Amino acid sequence: MKTTMDSIFKVGFGFELNTLSGSDEPSIQFSKAFDDANFLVFHRYVDIFWKLKRFLSIGSEAKLKRDIEIIDNFIIQLIHQKREKMKNGRDHVRDKKLNQNFFRLIIFF
Repeated sequence: MKTTMDSIFKVGFGFELNTLSGSDEPSIQFSKAFDDANFLVFHRYVDIFWKLKRFLSIGSEAKLKRDIEIIDNFIIQLIHQKREKMKNGRDHVRDKKLNQNFFRLIIFF
């Protein structure tokens, strides 16, 4: 899954996630939070008390909330970096069109 995530980030966002090499701490935290959040959301199917836990912010739902905050912060930082690159003209036109199409695809689904 890490290889797929690395590839999607490179093609879609023009960002080297480097989760396989382990060289970028924020990327590793994002990847771990993403994997954990994915597992916790899947686990909701067997946990009949997940809505109560979410309301009280306890147990697995508290962990999920922290993971989502890590994911949100990472993505927001990535968007700010990309906007800064585009503003300074360091982003290539091809990359710009590719990213626009990728974001449209994400928003569509």
